[in-house]
Amino acid sequence: MHKLPGLGSVLYLHNSAAQVITEALPPGLLVTERTLAPLLDIHWLMATSAVTDDGPREWLECMDRFGRPRARLHLLPDTDYLAWEALMTMHESPLQPPGSPDMPMLRPDSARIVNFRLREVAGLTVLERNATSELSPLGHHVAAHIAHAESVSLHP
Repeated sequence: MHKLPGLGSVLYLHNSAAQVITEALPPGLLVTERTLAPLLDIHWLMATSAVTDDGPREWLECMDRFGRPRARLHLLPDTDYLAWEALMTMHESPLQPPGSPDMPMLRPDSARIVNFRLREVAGLTVLERNATSELSPLGHHVAAHIAHAESVSLHP
């Protein structure tokens, strides 16, 4: 969680209706909006990539402790590639997340370009979206294509 602000701009996809599992939430960590709540329940990051008609894509599947997908972070041209690699390296594990072939796939219903920010408030760590997210025209184009391919609308 503490490495997310270093990424810069990423495309964040999640399902608004996804339930947050309250018994496993990390102590002392809060989010400022419900759309970020799935990130509180992340125990595994699975790096994924694909070559599409638009070119290569790379993203992180964010999974809970049961191996269920909770959110997805897509690499954009404006994302800090070194921070992305550091985040993936930090979460490398010889163990695969639990799960089964019949585990439901993430069906996102929301996509937004996000720059994460952490701040301390009364001894608590607060994860929020940075109010300003600078993104190049190419980054906007890539994000719009990914959102379209995922069949979700891109929110500001």
